[in-house]
Amino acid sequence: MKKFLLAIFTLALFSANAQTPVQTTLISGLQYSVAFTFLPDGKFLITLKPGVIALYDAAGVYMNDYYDLSDSTYDNFERGLLGIEIDPNYATNNYVYAYYNHRCCSPNFSGTQYLRVVRFTTAGNVGTNPMVIFSQQVGNINGNHVGGNVRFRPSDTANIYISIGDIAVSANAQQLTNPFGKMLRLKKDGTIPTNNPFYDDGNPATGNDDRIWSYGHRNPFDFCFSTFNDSLYISENGVATWDEVNYGIRGGNYGWSPCEGFYVTGSTTTLCNNPNYIDPIEDWGSPLPAITGILHYTSNLFNTLTNHLLVSDNDYGRIYDITLGNAPLYDTFISRTQWMDAVPESGGLTTLKQGADGCVYAMKGGYTTSGKIYRICPQGLYTNENAQQNFFISQATPNPFNAQSLINFNLKQSAQVKITVTDVTSKTIAIVLNESKQAGEHTITISKTDLQLTSGIYFCTMQINGGEYSQTIKLVVQ
Repeated sequence: MKKFLLAIFTLALFSANAQTPVQTTLISGLQYSVAFTFLPDGKFLITLKPGVIALYDAAGVYMNDYYDLSDSTYDNFERGLLGIEIDPNYATNNYVYAYYNHRCCSPNFSGTQYLRVVRFTTAGNVGTNPMVIFSQQVGNINGNHVGGNVRFRPSDTANIYISIGDIAVSANAQQLTNPFGKMLRLKKDGTIPTNNPFYDDGNPATGNDDRIWSYGHRNPFDFCFSTFNDSLYISENGVATWDEVNYGIRGGNYGWSPCEGFYVTGSTTTLCNNPNYIDPIEDWGSPLPAITGILHYTSNLFNTLTNHLLVSDNDYGRIYDITLGNAPLYDTFISRTQWMDAVPESGGLTTLKQGADGCVYAMKGGYTTSGKIYRICPQGLYTNENAQQNFFISQATPNPFNAQSLINFNLKQSAQVKITVTDVTSKTIAIVLNESKQAGEHTITISKTDLQLTSGIYFCTMQINGGEYSQTIKLVVQ
């Protein structure tokens, strides 16, 4: 029912120009940004490769450093503070998880290297009580193919999934005795689920590495779980011939290094055709784009993208739209198009996320001191690109707000004005204005107490003359 209501809401707002994406820069000036995630109130947690987790508010304004790991983060080459995610039960436990390369200690990092996942507990706006739940010692590695990210599956919220590259040793990927070139699955306290596909004795150092979920990966840079069908999708970097996207299956072998893409490694003509290996959903040929962020889009805001796979790349800054088949699993490929060239200047993308508003959020990151987060929405949402028309909402201040926010709008001629506040499911919370207004500037007050708003995301929509014109802005209530 919620999906149906949201579809009605979307069509009502954007029927004139529903599929025209408008990109705005929400956050800029990020130093070597890699990944980000949302807090329930719309704030951003952002990993910066040298070792800082930065906190920004929902409007894209820097607040503070959530946690600083720079004294032990080894960020040479592809290493650094990479992945981040919040706990599915964040509202009750306040847990945040980060994946990074640990080596003690500054300034010369002379200690042993580890791949780690650390869990923080949010107190106020900072991380506290760091607890290492995964730590894997590595030798004197080259510093590339370290992955990786951390995610939670909607149907499996007691466990955390981790992607790790083969640390540039191709043979690792086919060996079940190590975690490299693998997808891993652990409990949230770092212990190992006994129903993992290669679990034998519970000790990763003897027999199988019991933490392995799937193997045969080269460098699974990112992955995502669908909130619609629970499916797992993995982006993977190739050598020089094929990048690929995989549909993740428990215990699956994805063929690296005998195979890359659909082909024998190094070939563009000889198909792999090995029944022991799982073919990718799609591959990208040379010159490789270095695919990174991946998102199964489930909103109806961009209704032509619903249940499509969006994939970004780091070489060109493009976002690709993959139409999937075999509903409801959506595990097969139908077609691929380029949806957007999201980075018109130099630089590429590292992370894609779907916001609670249904917009696509894309991070420009990696080896750049000018990282950004872009927000991509249908025309008319959040932006004033229609300000030349007779009516427009100019701003909400403050936003986010604790007690109240002032909604300012300008009329260039008299009109019937209806202003409605809805929640993320398009349920109407209140009609705060529905009357004729004269030309000029106007202000109304949105009160958290009067409307009985809890913390979260809401939408304020102004309709003129029964729908002749409408515009929506997001309200974030703290």
